Amino acid sequence: MPKIAIHKFLTFYIFAYDALNEPPHLHIAKEKGSRQQSAKIWLNTFEIEERGSLSEKEINQALKLIKSNQQILIEAFNKVKEGIKVTTIKLK
Repeated sequence: MPKIAIHKFLTFYIFAYDALNEPPHLHIAKEKGSRQQSAKIWLNTFEIEERGSLSEKEINQALKLIKSNQQILIEAFNKVKEGIKVTTIKLK
């Protein structure tokens, strides 16, 4: 489960198995809390597949970050898909 990016309290990650079988997307969760469900957002269309435990405000923040960093996030997704180690990106 590579951690792709972080921003304040949000963590963006990929399940390695998903990278092999699905189009580019990220799972997003709050950093704190052990029993939370992640949101899932497609990187090419910005469609929200799952909202998880994130509030509307947190989903909107995640979408804004994904839209403004789409290319580097897709590149990171593709590296995971190819089995290349990624360094966690600090999003602004």
